Amino acid sequence: MPNVERKVAIGALITVLMAVFMSSMDQTVVGTAMPRIIDDLGGMSLYAWVFTAYMLSSTIFVPIFGKLSDMFGRKYFYMVGIAIFMGASWSAGLSQSIYWLIGSRTIQGIGAAMTMAIGPAIIGDIFTARERGKFQGLLGAVFGVSSVIGPFIGGFLTDKISWHWVFYVNMPIGIPALIMAYFFLPKTLGKNAIGEKIDYLGATLLGGMLLSLLLGLSFASQDHTWNEPQVWGLFIVSAILFIFFYFTERRVKEPILELSLFRNEVFTVGNIMNFIIGFSLFAAAVYLPLFVQAVQGESATNSGLILMPMMLAAVLMSIGGGLYISKTGKYKLAFIIGTIATTYGLYRMSQFVVNSSSWDISMAMIITGLGVGLPMGMLMVVMQSAVSKRYIGLALSSVQFFRSVGGTVGTAVLGTIVNNSFASQLNGLPKILNFILPKQFLTMMKSPQFLMNKSKILEKSPLSVHAILTGVFANMSKWLSTSITDAFTISMIASLGAIMAAIMIKRIPIEDKSAKIVLESSSDGTGIKNATSLKSNLHDSTFETDSRGGKSEFKGETYKK
Repeated sequence: MPNVERKVAIGALITVLMAVFMSSMDQTVVGTAMPRIIDDLGGMSLYAWVFTAYMLSSTIFVPIFGKLSDMFGRKYFYMVGIAIFMGASWSAGLSQSIYWLIGSRTIQGIGAAMTMAIGPAIIGDIFTARERGKFQGLLGAVFGVSSVIGPFIGGFLTDKISWHWVFYVNMPIGIPALIMAYFFLPKTLGKNAIGEKIDYLGATLLGGMLLSLLLGLSFASQDHTWNEPQVWGLFIVSAILFIFFYFTERRVKEPILELSLFRNEVFTVGNIMNFIIGFSLFAAAVYLPLFVQAVQGESATNSGLILMPMMLAAVLMSIGGGLYISKTGKYKLAFIIGTIATTYGLYRMSQFVVNSSSWDISMAMIITGLGVGLPMGMLMVVMQSAVSKRYIGLALSSVQFFRSVGGTVGTAVLGTIVNNSFASQLNGLPKILNFILPKQFLTMMKSPQFLMNKSKILEKSPLSVHAILTGVFANMSKWLSTSITDAFTISMIASLGAIMAAIMIKRIPIEDKSAKIVLESSSDGTGIKNATSLKSNLHDSTFETDSRGGKSEFKGETYKK
């Protein structure tokens, strides 16, 4: 950690890890508590919007705050992000209606966007290129661990105390993170703007474009149809806003999204690979628990138990990948191996049948987890080395953004495939069931949730129809299995594109693009007195020209032609 006091660098690292742990754990503890929340607040029809609102706001604002932190520095944006997240968490815990909760989750997503966009950039600013790998891998490990233990914490708090505490639990983590951010993050960290104006129009158009796109995908995934007028209407609005956004960004001096980055082959190909990984990861994360619980009839206190083999494998490989790139400076072969492993793991999932063994399911999860985890932390390091200093925040936030959008597209596409396939096969049920079974059962049968309540349904049914219901359950399990494996097959095919992207990505040296930070402690040792930026190392002395052709960059400093 050259030119950086060790205690300051470690303090900044711990700050980032705490904030990442807080925001990532929140997503899993809320999922565990939602059935109890709906029982208390009502609003079953709005169930999905508790998650959708968070996803929309966090995804939309990630690239915007990544760019703003490049212009005006990381410290105060990061602190505001933590404060917003905690304030919205407290508000969510106080919710008296489902609408109150959805509003709080929307604001919470904005805070999460700030921490997700800026956290990796802070690590990139403070540590050298070779050190970043292991610490970016550590970020992935923290995310994985929080995903595993979050459901346990959520279940305990919901059962033993109250569902309100799944939101209040963020306070003991967020408050120390906020205090540490104040003392350990330099004021000028990441700051590049001198008299630049914020691109308000570009930010508004970008936000509107993404909101329309993601809302359209969300409606498609919830209704399992792409033919609704509201879906196509939102897609058309998104396309129109994109056209205005494109021409606006070409004219402004400091665009909110630097379009020239897409002419950078490593940036573009890396994010294509990242998008596909997000798409494929959705299939495993969502449909594996459904397969185990609905198709095979296994019980689990939460989906975290089912996904544990995959998450632990991803955590270990994320750390291993970070150590590998830190030691060797190489990444291409690891990307190829990781994407091949992901594809093979999804192939094994596509071969599942109703009576697949726990061993087969666990092995498929482990292989997929190893494949997904390997490039996760490494891609952050590669992105930072692929762009100049003034775009680091935007480049790293793009990794979060494209992975989230990939998952959202996966939600819509794969959700439609599974539900339409399952619904079409239900036509094979004997028509006589319409006269034998209670009407409420006939309605429930249209959803896979019917299979997850076998015991309760049998308890409420007359003994005379038990034999018929047992046969119905067997057929529906087979049909749902086929529908889910269809989703795994589509994900496997998509993952072939990730392999091609990994093969196509260029090799670049893993070098320092961020400015060295010289920290001077105050005389009483309580914090940072000042921070100044120095030029990058001499080996970074190459020029880059932006898309408007008006200036060249000398690794972080701008010179007029």
